[in-house]
Amino acid sequence: MGKVVFSDARVWRYLMTAIGKIIEEGILKFTEDALVLKAMDPSHIVLIDLYMPRTVFEEYDVSGEEKLGVNFNDIVKIFKRATKNDRLALEFSKSKLAILFLGSSERKFVLPLLTLSEEEIPEPKIKFKVTARMTSATFRDVLRDIEPVSEAVKFIGEEGGVLRIIGYGSKGEAEIQLSSETGTLIDISVEENSEATYSFDYFKDIVSASQAAETTAIRFSTNIPCRLDFELAGEARLSFYIAPRIE
Repeated sequence: MGKVVFSDARVWRYLMTAIGKIIEEGILKFTEDALVLKAMDPSHIVLIDLYMPRTVFEEYDVSGEEKLGVNFNDIVKIFKRATKNDRLALEFSKSKLAILFLGSSERKFVLPLLTLSEEEIPEPKIKFKVTARMTSATFRDVLRDIEPVSEAVKFIGEEGGVLRIIGYGSKGEAEIQLSSETGTLIDISVEENSEATYSFDYFKDIVSASQAAETTAIRFSTNIPCRLDFELAGEARLSFYIAPRIE
């Protein structure tokens, strides 16, 4: 048996929605120190890396290690019922997961746990030449601006401290230029000029996670996977590694 309590159920709604766009099933692993999830999408284009230390929870009653096999489609349907003032409690046994929304009333949903095989996923060892941090609101605005024409998105990091984001496809092209000098970036580090292209659909799928985070960081180098970090409170984060698009 185990139980954790989190202060804002909507944060989980945004995170689970983004994860559920990439994978249908996965294992939430609760250790004595943290909640972690590592999983690849079926095409092995996107790696999900969720880390939430026990310190971000109001209550964290976990002994040893608990692995919860879950269907994210089912979880997302339940988390859509989370409202503004709801706290979240998760109670789990060997066979069931109870999701409780603690607000003006207490609502409880119980799901069966799945028996899933755990895939060993090593930590990616990637040297990123460009790191750019922005508010999550800026990140969402950029995606909304380029979405009407985008099948692909290209990131270009320039040594002058500029990040150019270009969306393009059969319908046309859109370009956004960001920098710390103009205030559109919180900070940027460019070790060398770099550019890489990715399928836009993956960014559109995971953008909901930005609603749970104050800041979003984009890390990339020329023609290698990029890493998107949605930086949550208390050193928690949800990261996505996205393989480049080959053209």
